[in-house]
Amino acid sequence: MKDYYIFQHCKLDADEHVLHIEGDKSRRLPVEEIAGLHLLSGYTITSGVIDLAAKHYIPIHAYNYYGVYHGTFFPPPVEPTGSILISQVKSRLDEGRRLELAKCILETSNRSTNSLLKPFDLELSNDIEGETVEALMLSEARVRKEYYALLDTILPPFWSIVKRERQPPRRPADAVLGFANGILYAKMAGWIHRAGLDPRISYIHGESRARNPLALDLAEVMKAPLSEAILLEIAASGSERSLITEVGEGVYLNEKGRKTIIQFIEEVLKKSVRPAGKDREDTVELWGNSVPRKLHRCLVEENKPDLPVMPCILSSSTMRTLMNERLSVPY
Repeated sequence: MKDYYIFQHCKLDADEHVLHIEGDKSRRLPVEEIAGLHLLSGYTITSGVIDLAAKHYIPIHAYNYYGVYHGTFFPPPVEPTGSILISQVKSRLDEGRRLELAKCILETSNRSTNSLLKPFDLELSNDIEGETVEALMLSEARVRKEYYALLDTILPPFWSIVKRERQPPRRPADAVLGFANGILYAKMAGWIHRAGLDPRISYIHGESRARNPLALDLAEVMKAPLSEAILLEIAASGSERSLITEVGEGVYLNEKGRKTIIQFIEEVLKKSVRPAGKDREDTVELWGNSVPRKLHRCLVEENKPDLPVMPCILSSSTMRTLMNERLSVPY
């Protein structure tokens, strides 16, 4: 099973076992091959598609024309249970427990970030500290600012971050990170759903207006090994202006850019890794999938989650190129 990304304007229809994609390039997808659908262009969906997705637990992720993640249709939970929902709500309302979970997620994210920086002899000096979730988020924001500054010492000028700006993205790095994070949020939302958790109940982004704030929470531990690692891979690949389109005051990935990022994401997810402290290897996707399952277990057992810290999985050619201070076309 795998995720399918649909870039063409199409009509989606279905019978009992097959999804029909009707457009310039029509396709038939057997349901047993589909882990999720990502709709990246205009689309029309029939009730048969919703019935098929609900019956076979297939999430449908929607994006706008520029690849900005809009939200997900979720089928009924794979493991419907009231007890885990009650555990989620209780741990969210208990400020001490919520703080413990939020700090664990952000500390794991910080360790994964340092794993990405380590091959370049860089390290974040700041720890995540705070007596409230709001204080933790301020501390995390300071760490992120330092992190981006360190990444800019590695990245060629065209791909430098400088300062994250999202609405609209102002630099090519914003466009890459924004789109990659959107795909990550969608995938994490699907993994959360399969784990039997409610994506609306979160511990860090609980006061935001995000549709699935728990996906934003748990995606934090995957951003360095996925989104930021992909930015470094793209920066070292020689693909530059051909991936970017300027629209008004913003810059966005064009279709080639979005397809390139998706290809990198799927390649990364298939890589075998051994997260820090673990005694066996598995694919990045299975380890990402394990993040909400580990949270599920810790909520049931009322202990601290053992979240995986991903090692750096940059290709050797990318590290050589970036370490040799590759020069790029200034933006």
